[in-house]
Amino acid sequence: MSTVGATTPIKKEKEQERLDIQYHALRLAFEDKPFVAPVDNPTSVLDVGTGTGIWVMDVADLHPNAEIIGTDLSPIQPLWVPPNFEVDDLELEWTFPNDHFDLIHTRILMGSIQDWKLFFKQSFEHCKPGGYLECQELDVYAATDDDSLSDDSAIRKWCTNQEAAAQKMGRSLRVTGDDFKKQMEEAGFQNVEVRKYKLPIGPWPLDPKLKEVGLFQLAAMLEGIDGLTLALWTRFLGWDDKEITVFLQMVKSEFKRSNIHSYWPLYSIYGQKPEASKNKE
Repeated sequence: MSTVGATTPIKKEKEQERLDIQYHALRLAFEDKPFVAPVDNPTSVLDVGTGTGIWVMDVADLHPNAEIIGTDLSPIQPLWVPPNFEVDDLELEWTFPNDHFDLIHTRILMGSIQDWKLFFKQSFEHCKPGGYLECQELDVYAATDDDSLSDDSAIRKWCTNQEAAAQKMGRSLRVTGDDFKKQMEEAGFQNVEVRKYKLPIGPWPLDPKLKEVGLFQLAAMLEGIDGLTLALWTRFLGWDDKEITVFLQMVKSEFKRSNIHSYWPLYSIYGQKPEASKNKE
């Protein structure tokens, strides 16, 4: 889940741990596929907002001959990762060659990217003709299919406040696949597909695989929710630390309740740059 930009001061070690736990939840939710787009034998891949770099390393294992670059605003990658990581702000002008990447990938950057239309435009310019952009994003408004999560629950109130704080930064944590599809098509991508998934929170699913996904995602939320909340709510919503701590205990308690069947709506939205397209350098 996005930390909502580079200005949120989350302790580095705890954020690394949260990102790694969430990575495993997402890996299972996406059926052990690092990307869903039909990209065969890529030679150049860009991972935007790479976090701890696990995705880059997994793709490198699958495609050892490919050039795979991970970029992030914060250098939080462990010291032992390969040196193909760059500290870069992808909301500024890109310095990569045009028509270069077979795949450009994002994962859980809602709140980190302010201008998605600009991001889609730059991604289109730097994809190879025939290459793909894939955005794996979740909607930060907990859902349920059986009305076990009410609108006045602590979880839903947390989601609403997170979005209110993000809006005050000129950003949003909400996503629908259709919105991304429309904007990607406006940028020039074709064959845009929206795949919908569920990221359960807690071990409530009956399906053994989804139960495991839920355990990892619950662990990620319990580990990281304080860091995801404190700076935003004190800075933009006027809450004090004590109020936040008390409220987050209620949120955590609800996340752990087996009779609340909550999940994050999760999407993979990918589109292809037309084969005939070529940008001017």
